[in-house]
Amino acid sequence: MKLALEITLIAVAAVGAAICVALVPAGLSRRPRHAPRRAPSTPEQLVELERLVGSASTSALQLHAHLRPLLAEIAATRLAVRGVTLERLGDEAGEPLLGDRLWELVRPGRPFPEGRRGPGLSTGELASMLDTLERL
Repeated sequence: MKLALEITLIAVAAVGAAICVALVPAGLSRRPRHAPRRAPSTPEQLVELERLVGSASTSALQLHAHLRPLLAEIAATRLAVRGVTLERLGDEAGEPLLGDRLWELVRPGRPFPEGRRGPGLSTGELASMLDTLERL
């Protein structure tokens, strides 16, 4: 008798849930409202890069933790063509070759910034660094 009652309650709950789902308007979006709408042709990698650059401009911590590794990877790849590695470059050659700000950002062993909530990287600074990397 108890088992039959439990089965009946489960069946009633399932029917109730199905009715609730059927009553939800079909036009409701399940996508979070804060997600920016992008053209379907925007590659995911570009979307990720836009996010990285945006966050790196607002916070020194975001710059160090997220954009710095990407810039260091680009610098290492570009330097490898010249037979140079970031690890063996050193300050004497790194600063003149990459510029003070880019070298400071990508140099091996760079510690986390003390002012983690401080300003990140401006668009102009990033553009200058990318120009430097392109010239390598």
